[in-house]
Amino acid sequence: MDNYVIGIDLGTTNSCAAYYKNEAIEILENAEGGRITPSFVCFSKKQLTNAIVGHYGAHMAKNEPENGIYEIKRFIGKTYQEIHLQNNLQYFSFKVEDDFNDPIIVIQGKNNVLKKTPQEITTIILQKIKTDVEAKIGTVDKAVITVPAYFNTSQREATLKAATDAGFTVLKLLNEPNAAALSYFFKNNVNDECYSLIYDLGGGTFDVSILKKTLNNIDIICVDGDTSLGGKDLDNLIVDYVCEKLKNEYGYDPKSDRRSMRRMQNECETAKKTLSFTPETSIIFEAFVSFHDKVEIDITRKQFEKMGEKLFKRTIEIVTRCVNNSGIGKDKIKHVVLAGGSSRIPKIQELLSAYFDGKTLKKSGNFEECVAEGAALQAAMFSCSSEQRLDKIKITDVIPLSLGIETTCGVMSFIIKKNTPIPTSKCYNFVNTVGNQDSIRFTIFEGERLEANKNRLLHKLTLDNLTPAPPRQCQLILIMNIDQNGILTIKAKELNRNNVKEVKINYARGT
Repeated sequence: MDNYVIGIDLGTTNSCAAYYKNEAIEILENAEGGRITPSFVCFSKKQLTNAIVGHYGAHMAKNEPENGIYEIKRFIGKTYQEIHLQNNLQYFSFKVEDDFNDPIIVIQGKNNVLKKTPQEITTIILQKIKTDVEAKIGTVDKAVITVPAYFNTSQREATLKAATDAGFTVLKLLNEPNAAALSYFFKNNVNDECYSLIYDLGGGTFDVSILKKTLNNIDIICVDGDTSLGGKDLDNLIVDYVCEKLKNEYGYDPKSDRRSMRRMQNECETAKKTLSFTPETSIIFEAFVSFHDKVEIDITRKQFEKMGEKLFKRTIEIVTRCVNNSGIGKDKIKHVVLAGGSSRIPKIQELLSAYFDGKTLKKSGNFEECVAEGAALQAAMFSCSSEQRLDKIKITDVIPLSLGIETTCGVMSFIIKKNTPIPTSKCYNFVNTVGNQDSIRFTIFEGERLEANKNRLLHKLTLDNLTPAPPRQCQLILIMNIDQNGILTIKAKELNRNNVKEVKINYARGT
């Protein structure tokens, strides 16, 4: 049997695997018979080496909430001091510590303590997916894995490493809105030349992508987003509302109890989802507050919309910025496609449709599966299996964040601007600033801030053994090159002799 290449949507809340075979996309069910797998890992206190992943892990965590790990995608590739991460620690039932400014998960066993990095937790989730898929279709070692379009280099590299450690050869890290677009175009047989916007609001991240579709090409025009904005932030608004109610009316603050907080999050997430289909609902807790058998807290859709107004508008601001940066008038965008479970929220759809002057929004299919379906289509394009034969669609992507270097007074000099189509190559010329300068260091950042140190440090490249010369007489050049697979090469070179230093950063493709 030919080895298949699969697509994986590695989500904040849930993950999903799919493959394309004999002209159809099939969702690959997990061992429990589900089409999606909760991105949830629970460690047993009695045996810390025993990690339960998915539905049963989430169930086990009801009794051991401090050992249930979830939303790990919101940690991967981030520093411990990252503001949004710090603000959200109060909502997690598990313990997170600072390990030289990297977040590390601390799991308390009966007799010992286990520490795991977000990357290692991600590996465990992917190992579960791999095992379940192989039980269905045989050996699978190649995959396309999706990531938010606005993931930075560190987040992409950590995801790639986690997948490699899980036993996958990653053929591509595919941006989630691109995957949703592939699924939409395939299922709706869209062949005409048109511009489309993908609005992808998932559990932990938000992406916008504007693209141009032609017969055999998808050209990404512009991307934008926020990797710290998602459905979980909306859940937390309801959590805060309920906690305040319990504190004021019953004198009980559940934020001091990890088990209560996990239960609280589950109930508030369910309430959020329910309010997409009904104007009001109740959050009911039994045996939750002392001296009260049952506590019932009502919440209406209007109340929720008021709570989430700022975040809803934030997504529209990002859409607006993306449209403006694309240089394409919103009237030229034919398809506005929804992806991600949180895009079901009626108020979000109302605001988005209003921004596009009442345009009817398109559904990408099943919100929890469409990204995996798009990944499966991309995977089939890489496959050598006769059963996965699919006409190739060329996807021309852009870089999501600007690349530059720190110059005088800590200012960021942008070398490659965000939304530059790739492949691309840009140069920056230098001269020595002092006489007989022996070396020069290039400090490379990723981001949009004018103050370099407010961006993400990407690499420090030092070119040594410079030719001794008076000030401004030794000429140097820094070359940044991004190839069609997103592999970034940074090269520093002395022009008047063969003195070169080079580094490659591979965060978009594994081979």
